[in-house]
Amino acid sequence: MQLRNRGELHLLREIRRRFSPVSDAPGSGVLVGIGDDAAVIDSKGKKLLVTTDTMNEGIHFDLDFSSPFHLGFKLVSVNVSDIMAMGGSARYLFLNLSMRENADETFFWELYEGISAAMELYRVELLGGDLTAAVHDTSFTATVIGEGDRIVTRGAASVGDRIYVTQPTGDSACGLELLKRLTPESREAVRRERFIAGRPGRQESGGQRDLEILVHSSATIVSWKRTEPLLARHLMPVARDPVPLLPYASAMIDVSDGLFIDLSRICDESGVGARVYRDRVPLSDALHYAAEVMELDPFVLAASGGEDYELLFTAPAGSVPGAFCVGEVTAGERVVVDGDGREMPLRGEGYQHFGPA
Repeated sequence: MQLRNRGELHLLREIRRRFSPVSDAPGSGVLVGIGDDAAVIDSKGKKLLVTTDTMNEGIHFDLDFSSPFHLGFKLVSVNVSDIMAMGGSARYLFLNLSMRENADETFFWELYEGISAAMELYRVELLGGDLTAAVHDTSFTATVIGEGDRIVTRGAASVGDRIYVTQPTGDSACGLELLKRLTPESREAVRRERFIAGRPGRQESGGQRDLEILVHSSATIVSWKRTEPLLARHLMPVARDPVPLLPYASAMIDVSDGLFIDLSRICDESGVGARVYRDRVPLSDALHYAAEVMELDPFVLAASGGEDYELLFTAPAGSVPGAFCVGEVTAGERVVVDGDGREMPLRGEGYQHFGPA
Protein backbone atom coordinates (compact mmCIF):
# COMPACT_ATOMS: atom_id res chain seq x y z
CA MET A 1 0.00 0.00 0.00
CA GLN A 2 1.27 3.46 -0.85
CA LEU A 3 2.12 5.80 2.03
CA ARG A 4 -0.40 8.38 0.84
CA ASN A 5 -3.13 5.79 1.46
CA ARG A 6 -1.93 5.32 5.02
CA GLY A 7 -1.48 8.86 6.29
CA GLU A 8 1.03 10.38 8.66
CA LEU A 9 -0.94 9.70 11.86
CA HIS A 10 -1.29 5.99 11.15
CA LEU A 11 2.42 5.66 10.36
CA LEU A 12 3.44 7.51 13.51
CA ARG A 13 1.18 5.35 15.68
CA GLU A 14 2.76 2.21 14.20
CA ILE A 15 6.30 3.53 14.71
CA ARG A 16 5.43 4.33 18.30
CA ARG A 17 3.98 0.87 18.85
CA ARG A 18 7.10 -0.82 17.52
CA PHE A 19 9.84 1.38 18.92
CA SER A 20 8.71 3.17 22.06
CA PRO A 21 11.31 2.58 24.79
CA VAL A 22 10.44 0.97 28.09
CA SER A 23 10.57 4.09 30.25
CA ASP A 24 10.65 2.22 33.55
CA ALA A 25 13.54 -0.05 32.52
CA PRO A 26 16.57 0.29 34.82
CA GLY A 27 18.89 3.02 33.56
CA SER A 28 16.56 4.02 30.72
CA GLY A 29 16.56 7.70 31.55
CA VAL A 30 13.57 8.22 29.23
CA LEU A 31 10.89 10.35 30.86
CA VAL A 32 8.88 11.11 27.69
CA GLY A 33 9.41 9.17 24.46
CA ILE A 34 7.69 9.08 21.08
CA GLY A 35 4.36 10.88 20.89
CA ASP A 36 4.92 14.40 22.21
CA ASP A 37 6.42 17.66 20.96
CA ALA A 38 9.83 16.66 22.30
CA ALA A 39 11.47 13.72 24.04
CA VAL A 40 12.50 14.20 27.66
CA ILE A 41 15.59 12.50 29.08
CA ASP A 42 16.75 12.38 32.68
CA SER A 43 20.47 13.20 32.68
CA LYS A 44 21.85 13.03 36.22
CA GLY A 45 18.78 14.70 37.64
CA LYS A 46 18.47 17.32 34.88
CA LYS A 47 15.58 17.11 32.42
CA LEU A 48 16.82 17.46 28.83
CA LEU A 49 14.37 18.02 25.99
CA VAL A 50 15.23 17.00 22.42
CA THR A 51 13.29 17.67 19.22
CA THR A 52 13.97 17.62 15.49
CA ASP A 53 12.10 18.88 12.41
CA THR A 54 12.73 18.85 8.68
CA MET A 55 11.75 21.42 6.04
CA ASN A 56 11.63 20.11 2.47
CA GLU A 57 11.41 22.25 -0.66
CA GLY A 58 8.03 21.84 -2.32
CA ILE A 59 6.42 20.52 0.88
CA HIS A 60 7.28 22.98 3.65
CA PHE A 61 8.41 25.94 1.59
CA ASP A 62 8.39 27.40 -1.90
CA LEU A 63 11.43 29.43 -2.93
CA ASP A 64 9.14 31.66 -5.00
CA PHE A 65 7.54 32.79 -1.72
CA SER A 66 10.27 32.55 0.92
CA SER A 67 13.69 34.16 1.00
CA PRO A 68 16.68 32.27 2.45
CA PHE A 69 16.49 34.60 5.47
CA HIS A 70 12.86 33.60 6.08
CA LEU A 71 13.74 29.91 5.80
CA GLY A 72 16.67 30.09 8.19
CA PHE A 73 14.66 31.90 10.83
CA LYS A 74 11.65 29.60 10.48
CA LEU A 75 13.78 26.44 10.65
CA VAL A 76 15.05 27.39 14.09
CA SER A 77 11.76 28.86 15.29
CA VAL A 78 9.58 25.81 14.63
CA ASN A 79 11.99 23.57 16.55
CA VAL A 80 12.25 25.98 19.47
CA SER A 81 8.44 26.01 19.53
CA ASP A 82 8.42 22.25 20.21
CA ILE A 83 10.70 22.74 23.21
CA MET A 84 8.52 25.58 24.51
CA ALA A 85 5.38 23.47 24.02
CA MET A 86 6.77 21.15 26.70
CA GLY A 87 7.39 24.05 29.08
CA GLY A 88 11.13 24.11 28.40
CA SER A 89 13.70 26.58 27.17
CA ALA A 90 15.92 25.94 24.14
CA ARG A 91 19.71 25.88 24.57
CA TYR A 92 21.57 24.13 21.73
CA LEU A 93 21.10 23.79 17.97
CA PHE A 94 22.34 21.28 15.38
CA LEU A 95 21.73 21.74 11.64
CA ASN A 96 21.67 19.31 8.71
CA LEU A 97 21.52 21.10 5.36
CA SER A 98 21.21 19.45 1.94
CA MET A 99 21.54 21.85 -1.00
CA ARG A 100 22.06 21.57 -4.73
CA GLU A 101 25.67 22.00 -5.82
CA ASN A 102 24.71 24.86 -8.13
CA ALA A 103 23.11 26.82 -5.28
CA ASP A 104 24.43 30.34 -5.00
CA GLU A 105 26.73 31.15 -2.08
CA THR A 106 24.69 34.31 -1.45
CA PHE A 107 21.67 32.07 -0.75
CA PHE A 108 23.76 30.00 1.66
CA TRP A 109 24.89 32.95 3.77
CA GLU A 110 21.51 34.67 3.74
CA LEU A 111 20.05 31.43 5.10
CA TYR A 112 22.56 31.62 7.94
CA GLU A 113 21.62 35.26 8.57
CA GLY A 114 18.08 34.09 9.28
CA ILE A 115 19.38 31.26 11.45
CA SER A 116 21.55 33.74 13.35
CA ALA A 117 18.60 36.12 13.90
CA ALA A 118 16.56 33.30 15.41
CA MET A 119 19.50 32.12 17.53
CA GLU A 120 19.86 35.60 18.97
CA LEU A 121 16.12 35.89 19.62
CA TYR A 122 15.92 32.54 21.43
CA ARG A 123 19.45 32.59 22.89
CA VAL A 124 20.51 29.24 21.48
CA GLU A 125 24.00 28.14 20.43
CA LEU A 126 24.91 26.31 17.21
CA LEU A 127 27.05 23.28 18.10
CA GLY A 128 27.29 21.29 14.87
CA GLY A 129 25.44 19.30 12.22
CA ASP A 130 26.00 18.15 8.65
CA LEU A 131 26.27 19.81 5.24
CA THR A 132 25.63 17.70 2.12
CA ALA A 133 24.92 18.10 -1.58
CA ALA A 134 21.47 17.35 -2.96
CA VAL A 135 20.63 16.17 -6.47
CA HIS A 136 17.20 17.77 -6.60
CA ASP A 137 15.27 19.58 -3.87
CA THR A 138 16.73 21.47 -0.92
CA SER A 139 16.15 20.06 2.57
CA PHE A 140 16.90 21.50 6.00
CA THR A 141 16.77 19.71 9.36
CA ALA A 142 17.29 21.21 12.79
CA THR A 143 17.67 19.48 16.13
CA VAL A 144 17.24 21.52 19.29
CA ILE A 145 18.17 20.51 22.82
CA GLY A 146 16.59 22.31 25.74
CA GLU A 147 15.96 21.94 29.42
CA GLY A 148 13.11 22.46 31.84
CA ASP A 149 12.01 21.98 35.40
CA ARG A 150 8.26 21.47 35.03
CA ILE A 151 7.57 19.43 31.90
CA VAL A 152 4.07 19.74 30.40
CA THR A 153 3.03 16.88 28.12
CA ARG A 154 0.03 16.30 25.89
CA GLY A 155 -1.28 13.58 28.19
CA ALA A 156 -2.37 15.23 31.45
CA ALA A 157 -5.64 16.99 30.58
CA SER A 158 -8.48 16.20 33.01
CA VAL A 159 -12.25 16.31 32.65
CA GLY A 160 -13.41 19.76 33.66
CA ASP A 161 -10.23 21.52 32.57
CA ARG A 162 -10.69 24.50 30.29
CA ILE A 163 -9.11 24.67 26.81
CA TYR A 164 -7.02 27.72 25.96
CA VAL A 165 -5.02 29.10 23.05
CA THR A 166 -2.47 31.88 23.41
CA GLN A 167 -3.44 33.95 20.33
CA PRO A 168 -5.73 33.70 17.28
CA THR A 169 -4.99 30.88 14.84
CA GLY A 170 -5.43 30.73 11.07
CA ASP A 171 -3.16 33.69 10.34
CA SER A 172 -0.37 31.57 8.88
CA ALA A 173 -2.71 29.63 6.58
CA CYS A 174 -4.26 32.90 5.43
CA GLY A 175 -0.78 34.33 4.83
CA LEU A 176 0.04 31.32 2.65
CA GLU A 177 -3.13 31.86 0.63
CA LEU A 178 -2.09 35.48 0.10
CA LEU A 179 1.36 34.41 -1.06
CA LYS A 180 -0.13 32.01 -3.59
CA ARG A 181 -2.18 34.83 -5.13
CA LEU A 182 0.40 37.63 -5.18
CA THR A 183 1.44 39.06 -8.51
CA PRO A 184 5.15 38.50 -9.28
CA GLU A 185 6.07 42.09 -8.41
CA SER A 186 4.29 41.97 -5.05
CA ARG A 187 5.71 38.52 -4.31
CA GLU A 188 9.25 39.79 -4.79
CA ALA A 189 8.54 42.75 -2.48
CA VAL A 190 7.46 40.30 0.24
CA ARG A 191 10.55 38.11 -0.30
CA ARG A 192 12.74 41.15 0.42
CA GLU A 193 11.01 41.94 3.70
CA ARG A 194 12.34 40.92 7.11
CA PHE A 195 9.35 40.97 9.36
CA ILE A 196 10.42 41.02 12.99
CA ALA A 197 10.09 44.63 14.11
CA GLY A 198 12.58 45.41 16.83
CA ARG A 199 14.19 41.97 16.52
CA PRO A 200 17.70 41.03 15.35
CA GLY A 201 17.98 40.98 11.56
CA ARG A 202 15.17 43.46 10.96
CA GLN A 203 15.53 45.16 7.60
CA GLU A 204 13.52 48.38 7.44
CA SER A 205 11.62 48.58 4.17
CA GLY A 206 11.22 52.35 4.32
CA GLY A 207 7.45 52.09 3.99
CA GLN A 208 5.96 49.07 2.24
CA ARG A 209 3.41 49.84 -0.45
CA ASP A 210 0.19 47.89 -0.80
CA LEU A 211 0.16 44.48 -2.48
CA GLU A 212 -1.61 43.18 -5.54
CA ILE A 213 -3.30 39.78 -5.49
CA LEU A 214 -5.39 37.84 -7.99
CA VAL A 215 -8.96 36.89 -7.04
CA HIS A 216 -10.84 34.99 -9.75
CA SER A 217 -8.16 36.15 -12.20
CA SER A 218 -8.87 39.80 -11.39
CA ALA A 219 -6.24 42.04 -9.80
CA THR A 220 -7.17 43.34 -6.33
CA ILE A 221 -5.17 45.68 -4.12
CA VAL A 222 -4.81 44.71 -0.44
CA SER A 223 -3.39 46.80 2.36
CA TRP A 224 0.21 45.98 3.31
CA LYS A 225 -0.38 47.24 6.85
CA ARG A 226 -3.38 44.95 7.34
CA THR A 227 -1.89 41.85 5.71
CA GLU A 228 1.69 42.07 7.02
CA PRO A 229 0.83 40.16 10.26
CA LEU A 230 -0.45 37.24 8.16
CA LEU A 231 2.61 37.13 5.92
CA ALA A 232 4.92 37.44 8.91
CA ARG A 233 3.16 34.62 10.75
CA HIS A 234 3.67 32.28 7.83
CA LEU A 235 7.18 33.23 6.74
CA MET A 236 8.79 34.03 10.10
CA PRO A 237 6.70 32.59 12.96
CA VAL A 238 7.81 33.38 16.51
CA ALA A 239 7.53 30.66 19.17
CA ARG A 240 5.45 31.53 22.24
CA ASP A 241 7.07 31.76 25.67
CA PRO A 242 5.42 29.15 27.95
CA VAL A 243 6.70 30.58 31.25
CA PRO A 244 3.56 32.64 32.08
CA LEU A 245 1.42 29.55 31.46
CA LEU A 246 3.34 27.04 33.56
CA PRO A 247 1.51 27.79 36.84
CA TYR A 248 -1.76 26.84 35.09
CA ALA A 249 -1.21 24.38 32.21
CA SER A 250 -2.05 20.71 32.69
CA ALA A 251 -1.45 19.61 29.07
CA MET A 252 0.03 21.53 26.15
CA ILE A 253 0.96 21.38 22.46
CA ASP A 254 1.96 23.90 19.83
CA VAL A 255 -0.42 24.50 16.93
CA SER A 256 1.70 23.28 14.04
CA ASP A 257 -0.79 21.27 11.96
CA GLY A 258 -4.10 22.96 12.88
CA LEU A 259 -6.09 23.91 15.98
CA PHE A 260 -8.52 20.98 15.84
CA ILE A 261 -6.06 18.27 14.82
CA ASP A 262 -3.65 19.34 17.55
CA LEU A 263 -6.47 19.49 20.12
CA SER A 264 -7.36 15.95 19.03
CA ARG A 265 -3.79 14.92 19.86
CA ILE A 266 -4.19 16.24 23.42
CA CYS A 267 -7.47 14.33 23.66
CA ASP A 268 -5.89 11.12 22.33
CA GLU A 269 -2.94 11.28 24.72
CA SER A 270 -5.07 12.25 27.73
CA GLY A 271 -7.95 9.86 27.02
CA VAL A 272 -10.54 12.65 27.12
CA GLY A 273 -12.96 14.54 24.91
CA ALA A 274 -13.48 18.21 24.17
CA ARG A 275 -16.26 20.74 23.77
CA VAL A 276 -15.23 23.78 21.71
CA TYR A 277 -17.44 26.84 21.35
CA ARG A 278 -17.21 28.15 17.81
CA ASP A 279 -17.86 31.75 18.82
CA ARG A 280 -14.95 31.67 21.28
CA VAL A 281 -12.29 30.65 18.75
CA PRO A 282 -10.32 33.90 18.36
CA LEU A 283 -9.96 35.39 14.88
CA SER A 284 -7.61 38.28 14.18
CA ASP A 285 -8.72 41.45 12.44
CA ALA A 286 -6.12 40.75 9.75
CA LEU A 287 -7.61 37.29 9.14
CA HIS A 288 -11.14 38.72 8.85
CA TYR A 289 -9.93 41.34 6.38
CA ALA A 290 -7.90 39.09 4.08
CA ALA A 291 -10.32 36.16 4.18
CA GLU A 292 -13.15 38.44 3.08
CA VAL A 293 -11.07 39.78 0.18
CA MET A 294 -10.15 36.25 -0.93
CA GLU A 295 -13.66 34.89 -0.29
CA LEU A 296 -12.46 32.34 2.27
CA ASP A 297 -14.08 31.18 5.52
CA PRO A 298 -11.98 32.61 8.39
CA PHE A 299 -13.21 29.97 10.84
CA VAL A 300 -12.08 27.13 8.57
CA LEU A 301 -8.63 28.71 8.39
CA ALA A 302 -8.53 29.12 12.19
CA ALA A 303 -9.71 25.55 12.87
CA SER A 304 -7.66 23.63 10.32
CA GLY A 305 -4.87 25.93 9.12
CA GLY A 306 -1.41 24.98 10.37
CA GLU A 307 1.90 26.64 11.22
CA ASP A 308 0.64 29.25 13.69
CA TYR A 309 2.87 27.89 16.49
CA GLU A 310 0.57 29.26 19.16
CA LEU A 311 0.34 27.26 22.38
CA LEU A 312 -2.82 25.23 22.88
CA PHE A 313 -3.23 24.06 26.47
CA THR A 314 -5.63 22.89 29.12
CA ALA A 315 -5.86 24.20 32.67
CA PRO A 316 -8.15 23.79 35.69
CA ALA A 317 -11.22 26.04 35.69
CA GLY A 318 -10.34 29.64 36.42
CA SER A 319 -8.89 32.63 34.65
CA VAL A 320 -5.61 32.29 32.78
CA PRO A 321 -4.16 35.71 31.92
CA GLY A 322 -3.12 36.35 28.34
CA ALA A 323 -4.99 33.45 26.74
CA PHE A 324 -8.34 32.74 25.08
CA CYS A 325 -10.63 30.09 26.57
CA VAL A 326 -12.27 28.21 23.69
CA GLY A 327 -13.92 25.29 25.48
CA GLU A 328 -13.61 22.58 28.08
CA VAL A 329 -12.35 19.03 28.46
CA THR A 330 -15.10 16.39 28.62
CA ALA A 331 -15.30 12.71 29.43
CA GLY A 332 -15.61 11.45 25.89
CA GLU A 333 -17.43 13.38 23.20
CA ARG A 334 -15.58 15.77 20.89
CA VAL A 335 -17.92 18.43 19.62
CA VAL A 336 -18.06 21.99 18.31
CA VAL A 337 -20.98 24.10 19.56
CA ASP A 338 -22.22 26.95 17.39
CA GLY A 339 -23.85 30.21 18.54
CA ASP A 340 -27.30 28.61 18.58
CA GLY A 341 -26.19 25.72 20.78
CA ARG A 342 -26.13 23.16 17.98
CA GLU A 343 -23.45 20.49 18.27
CA MET A 344 -21.40 19.00 15.45
CA PRO A 345 -18.48 16.55 15.57
CA LEU A 346 -15.07 18.07 16.20
CA ARG A 347 -13.04 16.67 13.36
CA GLY A 348 -9.28 16.56 13.70
CA GLU A 349 -8.69 18.28 10.39
CA GLY A 350 -5.36 19.83 9.55
CA TYR A 351 -2.23 19.08 7.57
CA GLN A 352 -0.99 15.49 7.31
CA HIS A 353 2.01 14.23 5.37
CA PHE A 354 1.11 11.29 3.13
CA GLY A 355 -2.53 12.40 3.30
CA PRO A 356 -4.88 12.80 0.34
CA ALA A 357 -3.66 15.25 -2.27
